[in-house]
Amino acid sequence: MTKDRIIGKDGSIPWKITEDMALFRELTIGNTVIMGRKTWISIPERNRPLSRRVNIIVSSTLPEQKGAIVCKSVEESFEVARSYDNDVFCIGGAKLYAAMLPFADELHISWVKDSYEGDTRFPRVNFSQWKEQETKDFEEFTYKRYVRLQG
Repeated sequence: MTKDRIIGKDGSIPWKITEDMALFRELTIGNTVIMGRKTWISIPERNRPLSRRVNIIVSSTLPEQKGAIVCKSVEESFEVARSYDNDVFCIGGAKLYAAMLPFADELHISWVKDSYEGDTRFPRVNFSQWKEQETKDFEEFTYKRYVRLQG
């Protein structure tokens, strides 16, 4: 996201940063990714489902999708995700981030250095409840991993 919390424009990501996509793959391969309907649709069909990951889509309207599990609610997606022995990543969009943020114990954020116009923002985060655990600087973004403070 940008410093202004922009994460999307017109149903897609407003930037194309190869190193960020590589980091996303590195973090999520072998794990479970939960996404909303619009995020699923925004992935080019040739790349769906995301390979070597359990793909879960939260949607009350989407029919069955090849290579993915469609859940009708966030709660159902958690139940399904718990049946796999791996990490779970929420990969968007904004409504799903907002619904899942209270349950997250880690945040993986790529802070995009440039400014971009957009119509979709990441929900506000009270960073006083989080500890920065890891930082990696790249040319076009800075990756930070935050861990929720206990208590």
